[in-house]
Amino acid sequence: MGIDRIGKGGAPPTTPDASGATGATGAEKKGAVDKPFEVAPRDPVAKAGGPEATETSANLAKLRAGEIDVKGYIDLEVDAATRGLEGLPPADLAEIKKVLRDQMATDPGLSDLLRQATGQKPPVPED
Repeated sequence: MGIDRIGKGGAPPTTPDASGATGATGAEKKGAVDKPFEVAPRDPVAKAGGPEATETSANLAKLRAGEIDVKGYIDLEVDAATRGLEGLPPADLAEIKKVLRDQMATDPGLSDLLRQATGQKPPVPED
């Protein structure tokens, strides 16, 4: 008892006809893409030049000009990061700011980014 087409190389390939559709599969050729591929910016705030990017650039410029030290830079950045939390009780806001400052100084990734941006090691957090 034999099974058809076993060992015979399979079905012959289909070729597209003049309209662009393939004969056996019925797949149709689609038109051009409506929207071309675009790469999103790495940092949308910085690319857009939003207020956060301007403030960060101004803080970094102050640091590089010697107007503030690294600790002052960290304080300004933490203040900017927590600006939307102004409705919290002062004790809670102070605790959040302390945690953020400690993270910037002790987290290896954050402290490395801070060192790259400022050229200086972050200060050791005070207990």
